[in-house]
Amino acid sequence: MYIVTFHTQSAAFMYKRLLEQNGITVELMPTPRRISSSCGIAARVFDKEALKFIIDDLDGIYSEELNLIIKNETFG
Repeated sequence: MYIVTFHTQSAAFMYKRLLEQNGITVELMPTPRRISSSCGIAARVFDKEALKFIIDDLDGIYSEELNLIIKNETFG
């Protein structure tokens, strides 16, 4: 399982749509406090394929243990 955080709520919804269009199951959830982001919505994905979809407004991707895997430095 992976947790994806975003800078904005609209990015969370955009990412969900993008993954679903590519056949990847995704659930939106409150961002865990341990890995807080600029927005309160995170995405939970179970398919490693989701990691290849990086959008500008994505903040980071965390492993199931909530260790940072990817920090998107392109935003901002």
